[in-house]
Amino acid sequence: MKRNRNSPGWTLAEMLMVLALVSMLFLAVLPQFRMLQKSWTLKEASAETTQHSRVLFDHLHRHIATASALSDISPAAQTLGYLEYLSADGQPRRYEIGTDQYVYFGPPGNVSLLAGPVSRFQVSGYAPDDLNNPTSDAAAVRLVRIDAEMQSASHPGRSQSVAFAACLRAGSDASMIRVLLVAANVSSPNSYERRLRDRFESWGYLVSTIDNSASQEAFDTAAAEADIAYIPATCNCQSLGDKLQGTPIGVVSEHMKCHEDLLYSNQEGTDYWSLGILIEDSSNPITSSYAAGDYIIVHSNLFGSLIRSRGSEASGLRRLARRLLWNQTNLAVIESGDRLSGGRPAPGRRVMLPWGTDDFNNSWLNEEGWAITRRAVEWAAGAL
Repeated sequence: MKRNRNSPGWTLAEMLMVLALVSMLFLAVLPQFRMLQKSWTLKEASAETTQHSRVLFDHLHRHIATASALSDISPAAQTLGYLEYLSADGQPRRYEIGTDQYVYFGPPGNVSLLAGPVSRFQVSGYAPDDLNNPTSDAAAVRLVRIDAEMQSASHPGRSQSVAFAACLRAGSDASMIRVLLVAANVSSPNSYERRLRDRFESWGYLVSTIDNSASQEAFDTAAAEADIAYIPATCNCQSLGDKLQGTPIGVVSEHMKCHEDLLYSNQEGTDYWSLGILIEDSSNPITSSYAAGDYIIVHSNLFGSLIRSRGSEASGLRRLARRLLWNQTNLAVIESGDRLSGGRPAPGRRVMLPWGTDDFNNSWLNEEGWAITRRAVEWAAGAL
């Protein structure tokens, strides 16, 4: 049967025209595809370096912030440095960079892969009397700073900086604890602050004071020479702000209005009238001498003004005690490296005490209250 000459079909010219149009469309779309591919690659590299940077940062916070002493440190000018220290339980530990430029950690001579690769792992140690010039004398080091540059293993050229700093712990001797007391007015301490100082000194602590309105630089300098900072109920939290938020030493706080600035929760705390607290966790050294149950901590003729947390608490906040008859946190801790409100790791140990309103008077505390204060200071300083 013969084909009808008038039936529809493709001519060579039409096919060439279609191919040309398809080619033009492909050429127009190709740059967009390459751009999307490049964007995806960059995002993948960024996610990879961010993840590895967080692993390294969290590890440094969790371990070096609890070190009792340094035993060896690389020169500050060494780009790929090392650090060796004694852990809180007296065991030697070491950070070093392998030939593959990855960070390794563990007992000296038996380190394991931790994170990396890095193009820089610079370790600087500072003595308390000179925070400007690093020293290689491990025994003199009080403040450790590490600056690292994390590289992407799968996408060379992509990197992320990691900056870390921490003060070493005071050790096991509580009499060596150096307390930085935040005062409402250093030149004219009130009776509350004098009473605190007298107690601290009777326990063998070395006490220095700083005005709550001092500059961030002044706080950083003072913190480098202390083991813990103590925020009393007399502190003006608005003047203090977040100046102690990132300090790598312990912080013990009374005042409820400082909760948000210290990232214990996303709101300031609030007060309530009561004489006691209900201890429900005795596994922490602060409460280890107590069985679970109710304890009176103030002996005022009127109900003492106690406080509790409010809002969304930090994921790393560990409740030790709660309000009587209510499921509300009023004594809590955050371990170094655990998460504060907003997700950042705590640069040092944190304690939230269950008192601290504007009108609270620490003469109301009974011996149970003062015992909790003492153990809170010693735990925050790493002596417990």
